[in-house]
Amino acid sequence: MLGESDEFSEILKTGFPMYLLIAIPLLLVMSPVCPANAAHEFTVYRAQQYSLQGATYGSKSSIINLEARSLKTWSSRSRHCVFVLMDNFTTEEYEQIASGSGALVLVVPPAPYTLEQQTTMLEIEQAILLSDTSIPVYIINWSTEVNNLMMDLADSKIIDENASSAAKAFINSVSANGYQIVVSANKPVLQPNIAISTIQGQLIGYGFQDKLPSILVVAHYDSFGLAPELSYGADSNGSGAAILLLLAKILSRVYAEKNRPKYNVMFILSGGGKLNYIGSKNWIEQQMEKSNTLQDVSFVLCLDSLGSDKNIYAHVSKPPKEDTKMGHFMNELNNNLGENGLKIIHKKINLGSDTLAWEHERYSIRRLPAFTLSSLKSHKNSSRRSILDTSESLDSKIVYRNAQIIAKTLVAHLYDYNTSETPKVNVDFESLRTSLDLLVLQPRSAQIIAQKNHPLVDNLFSLMNKYLKDVNVSQLTAEKVDPQFSFYTVTRATLQVYSVKPAVFDLILTLAIAVYLTIVYFFIQFVPIIYDLYIGTSKPEPVTSLPKKNNRKEKQR
Repeated sequence: MLGESDEFSEILKTGFPMYLLIAIPLLLVMSPVCPANAAHEFTVYRAQQYSLQGATYGSKSSIINLEARSLKTWSSRSRHCVFVLMDNFTTEEYEQIASGSGALVLVVPPAPYTLEQQTTMLEIEQAILLSDTSIPVYIINWSTEVNNLMMDLADSKIIDENASSAAKAFINSVSANGYQIVVSANKPVLQPNIAISTIQGQLIGYGFQDKLPSILVVAHYDSFGLAPELSYGADSNGSGAAILLLLAKILSRVYAEKNRPKYNVMFILSGGGKLNYIGSKNWIEQQMEKSNTLQDVSFVLCLDSLGSDKNIYAHVSKPPKEDTKMGHFMNELNNNLGENGLKIIHKKINLGSDTLAWEHERYSIRRLPAFTLSSLKSHKNSSRRSILDTSESLDSKIVYRNAQIIAKTLVAHLYDYNTSETPKVNVDFESLRTSLDLLVLQPRSAQIIAQKNHPLVDNLFSLMNKYLKDVNVSQLTAEKVDPQFSFYTVTRATLQVYSVKPAVFDLILTLAIAVYLTIVYFFIQFVPIIYDLYIGTSKPEPVTSLPKKNNRKEKQR
């Protein structure tokens, strides 16, 4: 009997592949239902990370390998990657997430937006821009796939507060599906070879150049927003820069006439506008040291955000007197605006603040008569620093209308309002449209365009060189010791989403496999014994043997 049980055990050990008892159940349990849908990839844009005058801002991290949660299911006690719609988010909720060690992915909802949505999104954007957080913050545009992911996270049973019992909540957490978020970006490092470019050109008036008064027309051309790759700055300040280019073209024709004005006009496209106007600051310092350009300036006209409203505001640090050149210009502009009129807003320069309100303040600090024309009533308008400032939100007809009025007023001023000598101004809409397309159809954040020989800077230089004289580019580089500004790499990355089970499911699965292997082990060990017992309890029938005949004896007989 023992031999037979040994033979049976040997059959189990040699005739049957034992590894299948382990491999088959593991493959069945762990394999996904549909491997093709196990992962998705999305392009995401990292939030701003920069420093300005020694202060750091933005998100310091870029790598994510965390479980995804919705705003309702994430826990401050664990490390989660929280997905949330920008229009359904508050600054208090952001502060809670930013104080942890997880990650945040903001989903930009599809346009158009209601006023309430815009207000909420702008508040969140400004809160993040002014913060300094160690967690990765990414922005992703809305899509059907992203929406499905958000819905799955919202319906997740990983944390079910509505469960009727603890047992049901446990079962829901085990059966729920989760998502693992992976962003394998490089570690952010300082961007090398940064150079903020400011382009200048001029038109020379009739007479001795050095003895003629000058008018400066200024506009910064860069943009700013929550994510550098999404900062198009259509109104702020694509509209202002486009009007400057249009004025350069119009005045180039005026100055080509024999009866050209007795003014020098200098056009300045400044960089670093959204970084406290450091481009203008650097340009002014260079002019003070090397030339006498700023010795006889009638006024400095700054253009900023002129595409959102027909109303035009003149922002000044010191109200002009009516008998000054700047006062005459404002009176003429007020007349040309008709019933809307020019609205003058006086704001003193806050020298105790880290940042200036408007670009004209850079010139006012140097005691130059300067002002900013804008469709915005306040410098605190959040749309000036927003990813929502896109070409879709810009009205090119308003930009064209404002450009016409400013051009007409400026030409009249150049001829001292002598109607008999003032030429007719012809504003070409297609030229304005071309300049707008060049500026607003690409992101112009300083991190992206602050490179030597950037195509946008080259194109702007070519346009100004076409209409103006003495066009050149001055570049501001960050000092190695105590830099005024600095930018960091990683502005865009690929986000991968993997469908996974929660950690509690892995625990249950581990226990189940352990129990299964234990059963298999005891099965192999005790089956021979059970077989022996079975054989021993069955009684075989006795075998009767017949006596053998003695054939030899019979033969002898």
